[in-house]
Order: sequence, then structure tokens, then C-alpha cells
Amino acid sequence: MPKTGLISFALLALLAAPAVAQTAEPSATTATYGNWTVTCGDAAGAGAATPQKVCQMTTKLNLKGNDGQVRPLLEIAIGLPPGGDAPRIVVQVPIDVALREALVVSVDAETDGADPKPQIDLVTASYFACTPAGCIADAVVKPDVMDALKLAKTTNVTFSALAGAKKITVPVDMTGFGDAFAALGLPAP
Repeated sequence: MPKTGLISFALLALLAAPAVAQTAEPSATTATYGNWTVTCGDAAGAGAATPQKVCQMTTKLNLKGNDGQVRPLLEIAIGLPPGGDAPRIVVQVPIDVALREALVVSVDAETDGADPKPQIDLVTASYFACTPAGCIADAVVKPDVMDALKLAKTTNVTFSALAGAKKITVPVDMTGFGDAFAALGLPAP
């Protein structure tokens, strides 16, 4: 099964502890909506006799370093893990983050020209693993949060660097988010 970047299709499925099914014929599909990619494939749920279709939507941002190398900065995946009852957001950021500080996804508050704009925190995610590629945080995404994400033009992902405890805020362009979420085909809450 093809990898969709830093967060592979299998990662979202791992949140519910299933194994990705291996079949003789390709069973994955991919579609792009603005800055978001929807990938669907078969995953075997715990105790399930047949694989179930699992879809996730992802976006990623890269950063060009002073040495000219392009490196992954962050990747976001949203989907419903096999056997899960609510969508989850999974965010991978670089290593060397302060793991005791939660990762926060926020949007700008509607104000009358205040600068900087105050933020409304939508998701507070806890880290659950670090790999050589980065550290991964996740959280359940409630329906009201999903509605706010669909309306947002930009969200902000904030995490703390280990060195100096500096807060890093990365803006994420939400172009195509609503269409990608609709393509996931998740059941209504």
C-alpha cells in the first residue's frame, strides 16, 4: 500500500490497533482537494472477518532549511480509525519538541482588526509516539470542531520546541478541507 507522506495510511489505522490488510490487487484510492489528499484503503479491524474501507485526509507542509534542503515540517491526518466511533486528528511534527506541552490547533478569532489576532483553540492533542521522522500527537475531533475547521481559511498548529521552550506556530491553509472531509464519507454524528 502506498505511503501518503510522513503519516502513512497505516498510522491512522493503528490508532484502533488493526493491521493493514495485504491483498493481491491494489485496493487504495487517492483524490486531491485543494491542499488536502484523501486516501482510502482496506484495513482489518480487530476481530473483523473482512477488511473494512478506511479513509483519511492529509495535508503536509515542508520547510526549506538554510542548507537548501527541504524537510517535512508537519503533517495532519483526519479520519475514522477502524472500529472507531469518532474522527481523530493525528499531527506529526519534527523531533525535539517538548512532549509535556500539548500540541494545539487553533483559528483566528473574529475581531475588529486586532493584531495579532486572538486565537480560539479547537483541538488540544497529546503526543503518543516519537519516531526518527517526528513526534505524533492525536485527539478526537468533535462535530462542532469539525464544523469550525470546515469554515476556516487558515488554522494554526502550535507546538513547543524542546530547546528554549519556544512556541512555534505554523499556519495551515485549509483550501479544499470541506470537500476532502465530505469525500471521507463519515457517518453523521
